[in-house]
Amino acid sequence: MTIQHLLHGMDLQKVKFVRHNISHENVALNYEKGERYFQTYQALQQPRRFGTAEYILSFLGTEGTNGVYLGCYRILGCVPYQQAKDRIPADYRQTEAIPDNTVYYELEKTDLLSDLIQRLVIDWGKSARSWCQNGTTEKEVLYIRPAVSSLVFQSYEQVVLSFSELRSIVEGAQDGSEWKTRLSSVAGVYLIVDTGTGKQYVGSASGEDGGIWGRWSTYAKTLHGGNKGLIELLARDPAAYLRFQYSILEVFPIKRQRHEILAYEQLYKKKLCTIPFGLNHN
Repeated sequence: MTIQHLLHGMDLQKVKFVRHNISHENVALNYEKGERYFQTYQALQQPRRFGTAEYILSFLGTEGTNGVYLGCYRILGCVPYQQAKDRIPADYRQTEAIPDNTVYYELEKTDLLSDLIQRLVIDWGKSARSWCQNGTTEKEVLYIRPAVSSLVFQSYEQVVLSFSELRSIVEGAQDGSEWKTRLSSVAGVYLIVDTGTGKQYVGSASGEDGGIWGRWSTYAKTLHGGNKGLIELLARDPAAYLRFQYSILEVFPIKRQRHEILAYEQLYKKKLCTIPFGLNHN
């Protein structure tokens, strides 16, 4: 199977494949710093680098001639590098000076094969030094890595769940045995964020609540957990719960006294300003 099979129906004449090799110092430098820096590196090119293409499919070379899929980008246009400095991180760096004739490509990430990002691995072929190639150039699919479930419990500090994920765990659509064991064994202070507005709610759970598991199970069933601020939000916007994201700020032994946990809850409300600017009322 080739990458072209996965792009069935797409006009490949309007596509460029690009492969950034991690062994290149500038690639490694900006890839390690995060997506914003890496995409800046990708956007800074010589004039006419992408020709008349409307899309680029980006790959990362990690070993041999492989290419790990990073995403598809729509080309919206380009401007001289000097005119785009406000779109480039102030601390963006390359190992050599950026040539004066460099242009900055406006690239918009699309959803094309988004479920295969970091999973689809192709063979770039023998001409590995030719890092930008036409979309009609056949590339063999070596393999597709298995999807890693975001619902595998890893650690308390890494817990970040959408409402749909939380409900699937609590209601048994997803195996939640590990989650129940871990979250029912600790008390703690947690954070709920309305990802549509950025407003936050800080809450807490003690052993009397059945730990974090008991408290969060209530959210999965009632949507608001009995919290006044969330009840009012849902009255104004009944679908708001679909935007809720749940994470843990701090955990405590399950036998920790409730008044001690509440003191930490108030501390986090103060730190995050969730009373004057968020969804907490007191």
